[in-house]
Amino acid sequence: MFVIFAQASCSAASKRTKTRMVPVESAILNLQAGLKSYQIGDFEAAGQVFDSLIQRAAPHDSQLVFLALYYGIRSRLETGRISSADSLYEASSHLVPARQRLDLEATLGRDVSAGKEQLFSNKPRLIAFKLGVVLPLSGKFAEFGKAILEGIQLAVQEYNQGQPGRNKVLLETLDDESNPVLAATRGRILAADSLVAAIIGSYENETSLALSLVAASTGIPLICPTADAPGLDNLGPLVHVLNRTESEMAAKLAEFSVNELGLQTFSVFAPDDERGNLLAGSFVSGVRAAGGAMVFDQRYTSQTSTFENQMNLLRRYLPDALYLPAESNEITQLASQVFYFGLGPLRLLGTEQWNSERVIRLGGKYVDRAVFASPFYENGEGLRWNEFKDLYERTYRKPVNHYSALGYDALGLFVRAAGQFPADRRLLAENLNLTDTYQGAVGIYTIEADGKVKRKAFILELSEGNVVPARAEGPEMNQEKTAPDSSSPTIAPPGSR
Repeated sequence: MFVIFAQASCSAASKRTKTRMVPVESAILNLQAGLKSYQIGDFEAAGQVFDSLIQRAAPHDSQLVFLALYYGIRSRLETGRISSADSLYEASSHLVPARQRLDLEATLGRDVSAGKEQLFSNKPRLIAFKLGVVLPLSGKFAEFGKAILEGIQLAVQEYNQGQPGRNKVLLETLDDESNPVLAATRGRILAADSLVAAIIGSYENETSLALSLVAASTGIPLICPTADAPGLDNLGPLVHVLNRTESEMAAKLAEFSVNELGLQTFSVFAPDDERGNLLAGSFVSGVRAAGGAMVFDQRYTSQTSTFENQMNLLRRYLPDALYLPAESNEITQLASQVFYFGLGPLRLLGTEQWNSERVIRLGGKYVDRAVFASPFYENGEGLRWNEFKDLYERTYRKPVNHYSALGYDALGLFVRAAGQFPADRRLLAENLNLTDTYQGAVGIYTIEADGKVKRKAFILELSEGNVVPARAEGPEMNQEKTAPDSSSPTIAPPGSR
């Protein structure tokens, strides 16, 4: 179990201490629950979760206390309870370091310029020439950790070749063995080393969350190259998540479908899980913002084996398009059932999961003309994919992969923000959140002031077995809709899951 060890006092007479185990798995689940309530606008419920978390985490884990305080204050401010936000700060701010108190005061709208000047005026600037890396280099995910490291090393090699001797950047690489406790420990080691400017890591969601909490509490910038857990990119301006883009892609696809494809009425059929609901919500919001209309919005569970009821409802509403944010192993079955129930004229819309050889090969005519949004298109203008692919395959003598490319992009973002090494950690963090249009191997990135990473959306289409840029169409170019034939289908029904 993921735990933090903390010392707790026993009786005053004995003055002995014993090790107390504070369960952090449940605390992190509480944090995620609070963030989920906050994201959907239930600020009352979010505030209650964060208040409880402050009591549970204090005084043993200042990083969790800071995050709970920050979002507890924000939850109150969102509902206009300014005095309550001030009271929460006054009651609990002593539980976090002075630098983080300034961040909380700034959130409350207070002038903290004098405090920042006093806090940093007598401290030497942290001039660093190393970048820290925490990845699973042994254990069950070692293959993926080593792939990410290969991309990072390529970017270091590329950067150092253009630098004089003293300006080269070094890597400090530590193995988290796919263990969140070790990831947090390794992250604290790197954060405590003044020669380390920033951290890249880890591979999976749990270890990346552990590193994110370390970054938020210690003031060291972090890039998570592959993790995609919901809420991970809400942990503060020092945490940057490269692979968390699907919500914005869904909104971009909705906008394109209305404004460029000329579609007007839409339906959604999504998995009833966290990812499916998040994508469906983003797509629906995007459709309405663009002036389109939603006529059908339903979910299915992992136990669903036939979709007859849902398809019959679709036949009744006859929308222009159907958004299917399914996993790649579900897409072919769903698309074939659309045809089986006589809904062939529907324009199918999807996510980057549709950019799959499995979908293209098995989907055939069922997925032809489907349109989807993706942050990556190998021939996309501005991407350095082909350049990276050539460098990777020449160096390692094996086929390229996206894990290495994300590691390559993470390192590239850091060295661009630093300008040159040695680098000031605090200045690097500030510059990183001003990143505008960084052209990487698998994404074109911007980073906003709150640390959230945005990637350019490529709107793509499946056309006769190929992935091509989607073509804009006016309403007059769309196929005229007719009521589906109510007679028996002429093709065989698709198999159930």
